[in-house]
Amino acid sequence: MTEIRDREIIQFVRHGLLLSVMALIAGLSWAGYLATHHEQLHGGFEQQEAVLKARERRQQTSMHVALLREAPRAHAHGAHDGEPPDILHRHSHSGSLAMDAMQRLMRGHIHWMGLGILSTVLLLIVACTSLKAVWKKTLGWTFGIGSLAYPVAWIVMGFRTVTMGSETAEASVMWLFIPAAGLVLASLIAVFGILLLEITGWHTHPSFSRFFEPTTASEE
Repeated sequence: MTEIRDREIIQFVRHGLLLSVMALIAGLSWAGYLATHHEQLHGGFEQQEAVLKARERRQQTSMHVALLREAPRAHAHGAHDGEPPDILHRHSHSGSLAMDAMQRLMRGHIHWMGLGILSTVLLLIVACTSLKAVWKKTLGWTFGIGSLAYPVAWIVMGFRTVTMGSETAEASVMWLFIPAAGLVLASLIAVFGILLLEITGWHTHPSFSRFFEPTTASEE
């Protein structure tokens, strides 16, 4: 009977637990890939960065020569008109775009593991509350999808960092980063609210009772 009861408790969050476990598997697999391909990845990023810097130096030199030829006209319109952009100094958090890229790839592993564990624990807690089945299922999807998708944004950002620059690479994945982070944050806030309502007994209030199963006198 105990085993049957346990299965009934988690039946509404099984899909969320499955996605959370998938996040853990993805995190461990990605960690293994990074460990076995670290030198290859880092070396490739450094090579990309060196090629881009050499290309940009040539472009800057060409632009500088062109500006020198047009110096009289440029002086007439103002000393700063037509200055070449500072393309060799794209913003980097660590001083190296290759290092930034590797750090972002590693964060993919860290977030997969962290969110996988967090969502698994919290979904088990949610399963034990009196929340209605439909909302338990909803939290299963929001936690699970958020835990899987959020780290992917970091990995895609990492692979784009060298070629696009840190800030541009970050902006390019906001379409995935913001919804995934929003799902996780909204799920956390929801769990906090559920636990607060049940601890204080406010879940029986007419304003909130629609979200919870009715409590019988025997259960109280």
